Amino acid sequence: MSVTLAELAEIVGGKLKGDGILAIEGVCSLEHPKDRCIAFAESAGLIPKDGAARPAAVIITEHLSGSFADAIIAENPRLAFVQVIEHFLAQEPRPKPAVSPLASVSPKASLGSDVSVGEFAVVCAGASIGDGVRIDANCFIGESATIGAKTRLHPGVKVLERCVIGEHCIINAGTVIGAEGYGFVSTAEGHRKFPQLGRVVVGDDVEIGACCTIDRAALDETRIGRGCKIDNLVQIAHNVHVGEHTLIAAQCGIAGRARIGSWCVIGGQVGIQGGIEVGDRCVIAGQSGVFGSLPAGSKVSGYPAKPHQQAMRVLALTQKLPELTEKLKALEEELRELKRKGKGKS
Repeated sequence: MSVTLAELAEIVGGKLKGDGILAIEGVCSLEHPKDRCIAFAESAGLIPKDGAARPAAVIITEHLSGSFADAIIAENPRLAFVQVIEHFLAQEPRPKPAVSPLASVSPKASLGSDVSVGEFAVVCAGASIGDGVRIDANCFIGESATIGAKTRLHPGVKVLERCVIGEHCIINAGTVIGAEGYGFVSTAEGHRKFPQLGRVVVGDDVEIGACCTIDRAALDETRIGRGCKIDNLVQIAHNVHVGEHTLIAAQCGIAGRARIGSWCVIGGQVGIQGGIEVGDRCVIAGQSGVFGSLPAGSKVSGYPAKPHQQAMRVLALTQKLPELTEKLKALEEELRELKRKGKGKS
């Protein structure tokens, strides 16, 4: 289904440049342009060179718009492009919500209106499923778990007993919410399990990537705040609290009882020690190891993590170690020679 360039400009709140009746049928990238499609550009380096293939139109900032005849001028081209994608997705036909005859839904579960449950999914007794929820194939919803309205569970997601997922969440394939936390009491005879009796509570508008694991609390709650976005392969341990709108990149590990503030940015492969506190709006660079609490607004990197500028100076010095070692050896040899000469004079 096509839409005119002028209509798209109105949808995104941008300014039209060029042919307003130009028909647009989809989106594309500048690197792989397609006919009748629109792309976006945020910097001059992305603009195709003269003679290179171009899309039918582009979403771009005012100061770069001279490179294109047909365009939508927007303050934030990336955001406007997202709005265009959402418009086209909304036009696509969608299957009518239904519960597959191959699913196993307990008669003691509560399902709202327009709920979809895919093949071989299991919904246990006492589970509460909100309106418009989509549960894909092979998902498992445990006893007395709650899934908020308009949430999407991709194939193979497990939400275990008593856990709560908010509204408008997206949980990607293979993720497990509410597995038992890693808690043991060590004795002379071995390691005795500390019973994990708590739950996980995930706020509204949270997105969780594929194959993540968020463990239930030992006694209370593991909490993921509203608006958090969590990448693939992230481990969040028991009793961790993550504040609102925090971003966590792939392969991070957050140990038990850690407290992460709101609006933090945590890079890939970061390790955070249990029981510490990370203040609001902290930025932790990828592969950092955080072993102590961080005040709000900290920017850290390295292993162990330290203020970013200090970490960069340490790294620069580390790269000079071979040269410094050779100089030190030369100085030691000079010192030995001076000592030998001094003894000879005596």
